[in-house]
Amino acid sequence: MRQKLPPFEQAGGRLVLVGMGTPEEAAAFTRNLEIPVPMISDPERRLYRDFSLKTASIPELFLPSVAFKAITAMAQGHTVGLPVGDIRQLPGVFIIDTGGRIVFSHVGKDAADHPDAETLLAALDAIQ
Repeated sequence: MRQKLPPFEQAGGRLVLVGMGTPEEAAAFTRNLEIPVPMISDPERRLYRDFSLKTASIPELFLPSVAFKAITAMAQGHTVGLPVGDIRQLPGVFIIDTGGRIVFSHVGKDAADHPDAETLLAALDAIQ
């Protein structure tokens, strides 16, 4: 996403991350990985619940498809630090318009399920 940040901004989008760590952990995460977008600290996972994001079962964490995605990401140079919070928490991506309406949502089916940048840019273009 770092490489796609300028097109998002040109399309009127603003990326914001949400993490389960404390404010101090979120600050360290963004600093250490040089994340160029704001990060909201949500250690109680209120936003995760409000957006109806699911948690995986323990067996779902070890599905071959999840392991394959993780290995592929690492081979491409994407790394993560030690997990903070509930490792079973599944991701989600939402586009919220200036009126506060969710105009695009993607609820992760597994820990590595994220829409690609092109999908998100197309969703942004559709609301312009």
